[in-house]
Amino acid sequence: TVFDYKGIGLLTATGAQQLDYTLVLGTTLFYGLLLVLVNLVVDVLYAVIDPRVRLE
Repeated sequence: TVFDYKGIGLLTATGAQQLDYTLVLGTTLFYGLLLVLVNLVVDVLYAVIDPRVRLE
C-alpha cells in the first residue's frame, strides 16, 4: 500500500496512530494545498494545449 513507502505517507499514518494532531493537520494541509496547486496547473496547461478552451 501507499503507507509501506517511507516518507510522508508513513509519517502521516504513524502520526494518526499516535494521536499527533499537529502532524496530521499539517500533512493534511500540505496534501490539500498540493492538490489545489496541481489542479490549477492542469487547468492552465489544458487551456494552453487545447485552443478551444479559454480562460475567463
